[in-house]
Amino acid sequence: MNNFKDKKVLIFGLGLNQGGVGSANFFASQGAKVKVTDFKSKEVLKESIDQLKKYPNIEYSLDGHKNEDIDWADLIIKNPAVKPGNPYIEYALKKGKKMEQDMGIFLDFVKSFQIIGITGTKGKSTTASMIYEILRNHPHGVTLAGNIGKSILDIITMMKAKKNKHLIVLELSSFQLEAFDQHKVSPKYAVITNIYPDHLNYYSSLTEYKDAKRIIGKYQTKDDFLFINRDKTTINNTNFLKGFKGQKNFYSSEDLPKNFNPLLKGNHNKSNMAAALAVGKILGMCEKTILQTLSTFRGIPFRMELIKEWCGFKIYNDSTATNPDATIQALKALGTKNEDEEPNIILICGGMNKGINYTIWCTIVQRNVKKIFFLEGDSTEEMKRLITKKDLVAGTFNDLEKLLTDVKSFVKEGDVILFSPAATSFNLFQNEFDRGRKFNIAVQKVFK
Repeated sequence: MNNFKDKKVLIFGLGLNQGGVGSANFFASQGAKVKVTDFKSKEVLKESIDQLKKYPNIEYSLDGHKNEDIDWADLIIKNPAVKPGNPYIEYALKKGKKMEQDMGIFLDFVKSFQIIGITGTKGKSTTASMIYEILRNHPHGVTLAGNIGKSILDIITMMKAKKNKHLIVLELSSFQLEAFDQHKVSPKYAVITNIYPDHLNYYSSLTEYKDAKRIIGKYQTKDDFLFINRDKTTINNTNFLKGFKGQKNFYSSEDLPKNFNPLLKGNHNKSNMAAALAVGKILGMCEKTILQTLSTFRGIPFRMELIKEWCGFKIYNDSTATNPDATIQALKALGTKNEDEEPNIILICGGMNKGINYTIWCTIVQRNVKKIFFLEGDSTEEMKRLITKKDLVAGTFNDLEKLLTDVKSFVKEGDVILFSPAATSFNLFQNEFDRGRKFNIAVQKVFK
């Protein structure tokens, strides 16, 4: 491990998502002199700061970033979502400062391990978890990490005891893949689930977003493996795959046995299972055992999670649906309706936009839901503007308990309540996981 003792490390963006906390914790525990900077105030960041109280070698520079903090630093750890054009990042580059994401530090440490990387607009968390479950009995051992709500650096100490060839399953966002680009590496096993328009408030175009996703296979060699969803033309085409040297493995939901009946429903989940099956087989796992594991896989929190059945209706928490395509898939999983069928879905959605178009979302929602309850946000206003069936809109709320109280007075036996925001959460919640937890708490309070 690199020697960070007495190095001056600037954490550029503490945030509320655990990533910044994990980075500060790691470097402080290594004896570095740590300074945390964030544009948020001490009061807003209190929960994160409280987790770092035990370290006397951490100081804070809050309520905005300062050039003098950058001048001070030997190493800058940048929050993955900080845009490249940020003036302070530009200043740091001009000064020749060493800059990394926490993922970059992690990559330096795990060179002797085998990385299985999963990216895509949707399905990467579920697919990563499926692959991890399949490989739990692999002789080399396996660890799950990546874009799972905490810093990748949290597992470095644990990894010190692992042997070479240990498997690491990484869920990778487009932002985290930029660290792979900086280090000019790709995972030995790389999975691309799909690509839909997303994060267009960060990337200048869909092409730029696709290029970020391509990094997962960009530096592979002929000894590496690339897994591509055969059903998705956005990635299964010569332009997207041009220049990739890894051995290409195309997968499809049709690869699963015809009589396969998993607990986790939805065609999109069958596609995720096909990816996990392909990876498991390449890594020497028995196909029968893989299918048994997948058949009993119940999913992961806040992704089409059935959290309550009460008085003849069901409540699903799909809080990680931060874009319209994710909500469309959730509606399809519950069963889309023909024009002559009466919808039974009460949709709870809304939040902040990422520069995404909601036109297709609107068409499918109007055909498949009986009522819409909105959370406040700029995407909410765009959704409401597009909806032509104004009687579908029940109201807009900034409090989940109040919203669910109104839902309770409307819901009937046989209905489905679907919390699938199709937007980000930062106006009312720390992140989509915080939003999901608070939804579950509100459900237990209201439906009792």
